[in-house]
Amino acid sequence: MRGLKSLSCVFYRKKINKKAMIKGLILSMCLIVFPTMEAQTLGTPVTLNDSLKGWEITNNVTLALSRFSGNVTRNLNDDPYLMMVRKVNIANQTAWRMGINGFRRKTEDFSFGANRTSEENSASLVLGREWRQDLGLGIYCYWGLDARGIWRQNNAVSQQFNDMGLPIEMKTLAQDFGGGFGGFGGIAWQFKNRITVYTESILYGQYINTKREFIVNQNVTSLENKNVFSVLPLVPVALFLSVRF
Repeated sequence: MRGLKSLSCVFYRKKINKKAMIKGLILSMCLIVFPTMEAQTLGTPVTLNDSLKGWEITNNVTLALSRFSGNVTRNLNDDPYLMMVRKVNIANQTAWRMGINGFRRKTEDFSFGANRTSEENSASLVLGREWRQDLGLGIYCYWGLDARGIWRQNNAVSQQFNDMGLPIEMKTLAQDFGGGFGGFGGIAWQFKNRITVYTESILYGQYINTKREFIVNQNVTSLENKNVFSVLPLVPVALFLSVRF
């Protein structure tokens, strides 16, 4: 009996020692890994090269909040892009960029003897090349060239009946189509390894063709057909948020 008890005591002690060794190993790993992670997070300086890896996705925060609150701008020149994607080159601190903007709205009005349907459609595409210069402390300036395409279309259709009870359909069509080319520049602040906020100014030369027509039962009347060239400066009124991945 004493032999069995001593054997069981030895086995129990070995089991305890094994558990203690595992707990000690886990504790040692925690003491080594956690301070290292904290030191890497807090002690590593944020540099421009850290933000120039892979892809960046940008959102126009000011425009997004404005549209969320119901204030939809109908002038795409005020905000050239709502979202943008960049492919960044680490070696020479350059980037290709593509931005999009647009909206669609449809309304229907019903009144005595007449129905009216209105549609607003707009789209804008920006393609450009960007260069960056590190200023230190997570701040950098950038500049470049953009090419841009614009398309807008507004339709209004009214249906009613004349005195003889015959249907009358009236349409008002307006369309803008064109593009532009110009430069941009801005300043950015990278306050996290993957997050950057910036603002931007642009100066575009833009060509737009505008057509307006009035149609009554398939009878077309041209109201306007003109070509307009303009220079569009835009001061930095929007705030952009960019995330790298």
